Amino acid sequence: MNEQLTIFSELPEGFFDLEIANIRDVFPTPTLIHLSGHKSPALFVSILLHGNEYSGLKAVQALLKKYQDHLPRSIYIFIGNVEAAEVNSRVLPGQTDYNRCWPGTEMEPNAETRLMSEVVQVASRDRLFAAIDIHNNTGANPHYAGITSVTQDNQHLAAMFNHIGMVFKRPKGVSTTAFNEICPAAILECGKPGEETGIRHATELLDALLHMDHFPQKPVAPHDLQLVQSLATLNIPDDVSFDFNLSAQADLTFESGFEMKNFTEIKTTDIFAFTRIDNPLIITNQEGEDVTSEIMRVENGKVYLNKILMPAMITMDRYIIRQDCLCYLLVDYHG
Repeated sequence: MNEQLTIFSELPEGFFDLEIANIRDVFPTPTLIHLSGHKSPALFVSILLHGNEYSGLKAVQALLKKYQDHLPRSIYIFIGNVEAAEVNSRVLPGQTDYNRCWPGTEMEPNAETRLMSEVVQVASRDRLFAAIDIHNNTGANPHYAGITSVTQDNQHLAAMFNHIGMVFKRPKGVSTTAFNEICPAAILECGKPGEETGIRHATELLDALLHMDHFPQKPVAPHDLQLVQSLATLNIPDDVSFDFNLSAQADLTFESGFEMKNFTEIKTTDIFAFTRIDNPLIITNQEGEDVTSEIMRVENGKVYLNKILMPAMITMDRYIIRQDCLCYLLVDYHG
């Protein structure tokens, strides 16, 4: 796999008609584009860190088409995992996750960690205005911003996208953490890939950031932003079979509409799942420690949570569950 970084100072021909299926016709390797605009410092935008999450590409195409002749602010655009995008996959088998290998990662140095270090180094040679990383979910989630540092500017950035913001420390190695020391930084979760509302929502935020002179100098009003905090990550062990059909013969079963539990409170008396084994889940906290027994209990084949918590980013995609996780559990953020 080729992790060589290509750098452009203008948009290549065919950019506005580009689809992920033919993305390597225009971007054969990960590419950083630097376009000069009226204002500085520049805005940084990363897209396609997961190859099948292509709403970011659509948002950037819409934004730059609007400003082909008069870009309001200089911008860096990083087009990430083009090899996975070409086959509409989150990440290729055996490939490093492009959303886990930025500076601050726990990974051993490899081709991808060196690539992301180079991207940060090049883009931050001069001051940056903000850094935005655009993603999609596989499950039904509201649009929300994720931040790894609760600064006033980051809160304003999150509130500009939606009234829900998620604070998280894990996973390590995301782009937001890498840029936190340089400028305000947030991840945008834009719903399912290709949904018009998510594309429009991301485009509108990028458009606003192209025009802003500075972030507000006062705190975000409480009614403008509800911050929630990632408390734990749920994983299904590799040797545990699972299904989203309660009648299935599996070690762990969930309701068919399980993803609808995203951002809804699960009480300690609510059945979270059903199981025929004693240890169907592994739950880790933000420090990576096993807190399964603290968070979860099994009674008569039913799985319950021991605290009132909110799931987020539930996926029912089996590959992503095995490669990443089932979901995260949230609590209100209190500083």
